[in-house]
This record gives sequence, C-alpha cells and structure tokens, in this order.
Amino acid sequence: MPKIDGEIKTSLISTKVTTRIREIVTQQASREGITTSEWLRKLIIKELKNENLLSMVFKTPKV
Repeated sequence: MPKIDGEIKTSLISTKVTTRIREIVTQQASREGITTSEWLRKLIIKELKNENLLSMVFKTPKV
C-alpha cells in the first residue's frame, strides 16, 4: 500500500489469534501483495468507515 499524506502511524495495536487465523490472514495479505500489517490496517479502516466513525479523517487509504 503506498504511503498517504496525513498523520504518521505511531500507535500500535496488538492482539493474539490462533495459528489458523494467522495463517489465513497471512495468505490473504499475500494474495493481495501486501504485508499482514497493511491487510489488517485496511480491515480496521474498512470497518470504521462502515460504522461512520472516520468522519473526521480527511484522507484514508482506499479499501
């Protein structure tokens, strides 16, 4: 995913998942040609957009 103008990413979110979930996420990210981190970030942003919680953000990556 190309860098976008705006805030610099400085905060980290961490969670534990099963080995199987990690494998699936890694596979999906690989299919899209992006890192696991980028894939998860896109998923979070997509969900926040769906809930209209990103109304104050001026630019977000296309998901």
